Amino acid sequence: MTTILQTRDREELVKRFEAELKEDVYLKLFTRPETGLFIPGRECPTCGQAEQLLKEVCELSPKLHLEVVDFYQQRGAAAKLGIDKIPAVLIGDVATGNVRYFGLPSGYEFTVLLGAILAASKGDSGLKPVTRQEVQRLTTDVQIQVFVTPT
Repeated sequence: MTTILQTRDREELVKRFEAELKEDVYLKLFTRPETGLFIPGRECPTCGQAEQLLKEVCELSPKLHLEVVDFYQQRGAAAKLGIDKIPAVLIGDVATGNVRYFGLPSGYEFTVLLGAILAASKGDSGLKPVTRQEVQRLTTDVQIQVFVTPT
């Protein structure tokens, strides 16, 4: 089987994980399993790659844990977590999914995934104290969406 991560990248990630991962990080991937059947309306051309990439990443540290979930069999659970498209990765607290990543985290987007994993492990969002104070004043839930693109 061909791997997605190159040997050099794997080695660098192992070093970085050993140095920077503080606590275990749980990732939950909502995807469509590869069955070989074509089901109209359930296409997901990047689901297989996303699963392989996350498995390769999680193999690099005993502090990383991946659960793969069939989106179509667990639609109710997915909906409760705000998952409405696949592939989708919950990073951190899988009960609430404090970070949701939609799409294939490759190329420039891989650094976003890596940053979210490291932040979840440290339990630190990276927000400045003044920003944290403002967030604590909120009285309703807020959804923040960040879009990543190489352009």
